[in-house]
Amino acid sequence: MICLLPIARLLYEVASALVGPQRGMVVSAVTSSAAWTATRHSLEVGLLGGLVATVYGLFMATLVTLTKIRYRQMLVFGFVAQAMLPAQVVALAWLQLWMPMRDALVSMGLQSASAWGNPLQTREGIVFLLGIHFAPLVFLTVRAALLNVPPDVVEAARVCGARPTQVIRKVIWPLITPAFASGAALAFVSCIGNFGIPAFLGIPGDYLVLPTLIYRELSGFGPSVIPNVVMLSVLVAVLAGLGVVAQHLCIRRGHYRVVTVRYPEPPFSLGASRVWLELFTGCLIALLLIVPMLALLADSISQAPGVSVTPDTATLAHYVYVLSGNEATARAFVNSTVLAFGAAFILAAVSLFLAYLIQYRQNSLFIKLERVIEIPYVIPGVVLAMAMILLYLLPLPFLNVSLYNTLGIIFIAYLARFLTVQLRPVISGFQQFPTEMLEAAEIFGASFRRRMRQIVLPSLLPSITAGATLVVLLAMNELTISALLWATGTETLGVAVFSLEQGGESAAASAIGVLTVLITVSLMLLASLAGRRLPSGVLPWRA
Repeated sequence: MICLLPIARLLYEVASALVGPQRGMVVSAVTSSAAWTATRHSLEVGLLGGLVATVYGLFMATLVTLTKIRYRQMLVFGFVAQAMLPAQVVALAWLQLWMPMRDALVSMGLQSASAWGNPLQTREGIVFLLGIHFAPLVFLTVRAALLNVPPDVVEAARVCGARPTQVIRKVIWPLITPAFASGAALAFVSCIGNFGIPAFLGIPGDYLVLPTLIYRELSGFGPSVIPNVVMLSVLVAVLAGLGVVAQHLCIRRGHYRVVTVRYPEPPFSLGASRVWLELFTGCLIALLLIVPMLALLADSISQAPGVSVTPDTATLAHYVYVLSGNEATARAFVNSTVLAFGAAFILAAVSLFLAYLIQYRQNSLFIKLERVIEIPYVIPGVVLAMAMILLYLLPLPFLNVSLYNTLGIIFIAYLARFLTVQLRPVISGFQQFPTEMLEAAEIFGASFRRRMRQIVLPSLLPSITAGATLVVLLAMNELTISALLWATGTETLGVAVFSLEQGGESAAASAIGVLTVLITVSLMLLASLAGRRLPSGVLPWRA
């Protein structure tokens, strides 16, 4: 119900607006120059950012999966971490990198650089960051398909004299077209719906996309413009739907069924170029991930903008400020922790019973509902946020309790959005679960509660824990939904970073960013410790 009701309420509101007395007003809202400009900008960053993500993700997936490159697990971990980090923190980190770069150019004699604006606060900057941030989505989708390309197909091509590059371009890549199309569509939809990067880079440069336009309208005029922003959110959904349609059209053009047998080892040797490629990929990931984070760290311990960071000038005052000196930021840490771990706990319990009904009982109703569960995660976050506002703007029937402007509405939105994230690992665990144990327990009269407690739960605990870890990671770092649903007292970490940066407190925002990065990496490392006990693919960076 938490997945279906908000979407149904949004569709009802759209239909009512199109045939009701406010029809003229809502139509003018989506046909205004601001809406058309934001729509064009969304298409630009969606297509170009998706292209960057697709090319980068395809290159890395091919290199890491099909060649005998060393340090593979470290490369995968570092690459996937780019997507696990909060988008708003990534944007903030790259913004902090510009000032020392500009100072370096000035010190090298290029005096005109002192008057340059930040090149990231442009369309090209947004496209670049969206591309590298969402490239791991393409990487994971393509890598899973590459691992299942039949070795005999590759060997047949090589026996016929094809060079490795020819085998990859003419044999392997065509076979993984469905995964390639899915990854590209996912990157496009993610770029269309992202709020953090366009907000940090686009708002200062007045380059608004649909999510940032919706935020500006809703934060500036409040609930009175809800009919207008609902139609704008529908535009976001339509653009995202175009990506899904393009994916299906691409897949329907050919036949791609193969027998999925994994390589015993990567088929291609790099020869003398292996060291250079290892050095290149390691430096590339370090440049795109570690260097911006070092700039973020430097800003968080600097005394003031423009003051060089040395052992004598470094200060932890900004960390003290965000943890105890600022009531809103201190509250944001508590709120995000409660929301993330609370959602993970409830979804872990729910997913266990859903997976039992779907995978073991093969309940037809719940098998059909599995697709419905995916909708809140697939659609852009701004669309889900608007659906939640429409559903909970008025007090709940019979209870006369309002969830609007409370943590409750954010919590329910998190439950709806991340249910499929928790459910997939548990279903994967159930697929490897020996069902004979449950059948034997039923024959001997064990109660349902006892079967779940003594048989199912111990076996699936690693998968449940892995899914819960992913939920905590995503919920702690979430901004798009909470940016539209928060109110005073319900701030989240993503909102706190955004608000501090918008308010000119960049160093304090960087301090929160550093803390969220530490939390994210720590959770990823803890989840990796149990990785050997999990089914393949449960943890994205261990696929």
